Amino acid sequence: MRGDFHMHSTHSDGKLTVEEVIQEVKNKGLSWFSITDHDNLDGSLNAIELANKNGLNLIVGLELSTFYNNESIHVLGYFPTLDKIHFINSFLHDMRVKRKKRAFDIKDKLFQHFNIDLNMERLEKMPTITRASISSEIIRQGYPYTKKEIFERFIGADCPAYIPSTNISTQIGIDIIKKAGGYPVIAHPVLYKKTKITELIKMGITGIEAIYPANSSSETLYYKKIAKDENLFITAGSDFHDFDDYKHGNIGDCYLEGEDLKVFLEKLGKS
Repeated sequence: MRGDFHMHSTHSDGKLTVEEVIQEVKNKGLSWFSITDHDNLDGSLNAIELANKNGLNLIVGLELSTFYNNESIHVLGYFPTLDKIHFINSFLHDMRVKRKKRAFDIKDKLFQHFNIDLNMERLEKMPTITRASISSEIIRQGYPYTKKEIFERFIGADCPAYIPSTNISTQIGIDIIKKAGGYPVIAHPVLYKKTKITELIKMGITGIEAIYPANSSSETLYYKKIAKDENLFITAGSDFHDFDDYKHGNIGDCYLEGEDLKVFLEKLGKS
């Protein structure tokens, strides 16, 4: 058995609908998966019945945007039961409202610094607006840039049109996931440049996304060792957004299997 526990649908900035994600999961021969949209549980919740019909095992999840040490930190949340999910729903709604305001602020900066006059009509209709959504829309509207250029020059960290997605502290994010009955996991620790993972462990995370497309083999071993030393479980995720995306993997590129999968499922009461 194999599981990919980090992917996105059209409920945030993914290319595929929930139905298409599930078909791709099935095509890749995965037994377990989680849809983890940004600040949004809707896609994962909508996948429950369809996953069952396709003989797949779903862990309801999300990817929560937080801020710590002047850096955006993403926390994956996995919810084995839904009896406390109401504790996080209003919180997520507020997060999405803030994301929409941030998108319009980025629009103003794109025009001010790069003369990109972005039409926001399509973005406004999206459940969750991310920087990836904005980059895709810039390209769709005919501006001659790649996603890589847009992130590196315009909207990436420290670029002129960059605005953090949230000012919610990482500690609050971890606590709200736990209050809602979830297990908080630090997403893609390899991407953080200012924050040591030991600082995040002290906040009460339960796991580390140790297997990730951007990792070198030595980095994966490093995160596995930290998890073992700190008595945390590990997860694996492709962070799928679109096929052959330069920043992320395709569904099934990174997966959990064997003893690591067993430990994760046992922790969530899914063994």
